[in-house]
Amino acid sequence: MMLLLEIKEKAKEFYYKNKIYMDPVWKFVMALAVFLTINEQLGYNEKLTSLPIALALSFISAFTGAGAFVFLAGVLTVGQVFSASALMAGIVAIVFLIMYCLILRFTPKFSYTLVLTPILFVLKIPYCVPLLMGVISAPPAILPVSCGIITYYMFLTIQTTANSTFGVSMEDALNIYKIVASGVFSNREMLVNLLVFAVALLVTYIIRRQVFNHAFETGIIAGAIVIIVGSLIGSMVFDTGGILYVVIGTLISALLSVSVWFFRMGLDYTAVERIQFEDDDYYYYVKAVPKLSVTAPEKNVKRINPKSPGKALKEEFEED
Repeated sequence: MMLLLEIKEKAKEFYYKNKIYMDPVWKFVMALAVFLTINEQLGYNEKLTSLPIALALSFISAFTGAGAFVFLAGVLTVGQVFSASALMAGIVAIVFLIMYCLILRFTPKFSYTLVLTPILFVLKIPYCVPLLMGVISAPPAILPVSCGIITYYMFLTIQTTANSTFGVSMEDALNIYKIVASGVFSNREMLVNLLVFAVALLVTYIIRRQVFNHAFETGIIAGAIVIIVGSLIGSMVFDTGGILYVVIGTLISALLSVSVWFFRMGLDYTAVERIQFEDDDYYYYVKAVPKLSVTAPEKNVKRINPKSPGKALKEEFEED
């Protein structure tokens, strides 16, 4: 435990000393992973799929806010789909625009969730999203999480239908709309995930706000149980399948969430203090839990220079 605390303190110290450089670096890496994944999943345009384009977009995202990053990811997606079907690209653009405006209006701080959720689905650990959002955010975070889930399943629909041949008539546009709508909103697996993720986020949020010890960790565990049980019920009712993948992915996601929370804000429940005070209108009961911290041991090197025999005799003679 002490070793983990020392690593945590050293990592925090290094980050805050180099924050001006670290923030653009991690944003660049995250953006590059997102853009490369989009190109891999929807690689219909060879020019847009090229590495220099992804690097340029990632560089811009590294020095801009979350809104700009999400906007660039949407533009790249629409551009890729446009190379396969202009009509489908228009529908995707409208859907993205609605999501983008909703997220910027209600939960601008969690805009990254819209883009990162599909990436975590590809990595088979999407369950980190409701668990972490339940710990660090509030119930409105359900909106960007749900938009991220819809985006992922929209990608799957695009992959199966984008190469279909359509004209430019109104009938073709309606056919594409029906295909996308039925492929996304009639997807039982997506509907189960929307419900399960929302409930898991709420359960995690409610439990972590309680005053008992280890509430944050308990909230993550409870959220993970909700995901497993909810997915199992959904698999039995709607025959969605893949329950083993859900169990393994949820366990890995829970471990990652606890690890992230520990490095973000581990709490020392052995030193809890309860404070009571009052003012003219209220009497307050406050529970104070200190954050886990440890000072990394510093190595002090004491240099000893042995005196020569002649110098020692000379000093002794002078003292006499």
